[in-house]
Amino acid sequence: MNQAPTPPLRGEVIRTTTAVDEVAVGLRNRGYIVGGVYAGDKSEFLLRVGKALRFPSWYGRNLDALWDCLTDLTAPTALIWVNWADLAIDHPQDWSAIITLLRDRVQTEPAFTLVLATEPGSEPSADL
Repeated sequence: MNQAPTPPLRGEVIRTTTAVDEVAVGLRNRGYIVGGVYAGDKSEFLLRVGKALRFPSWYGRNLDALWDCLTDLTAPTALIWVNWADLAIDHPQDWSAIITLLRDRVQTEPAFTLVLATEPGSEPSADL
């Protein structure tokens, strides 16, 4: 018996209070490569996202370099961001620039999903 073809993954932005590790498992089961960051300011985010998504050594930790690396991704990828609200509240201009860039990336291929996680007192595990 033939199975229906699996539809391609589509990027999205998700806000959740579900446990970070549970979200990561669900994304991996759907075929995503998953990285997680705990960051409340722009420089911390830019540093940690590079590590979490294993960007190349030339990644410059600025928004142009972030865009370049995100658009160079060749497989469906998800980024789980914990502590994002601190940046949104404390540095709204930086938040606006980053979230606009990430939302733009969600609209391109391959699939890119951004998970804005709110899980008090929790950081993504090191092996995300």
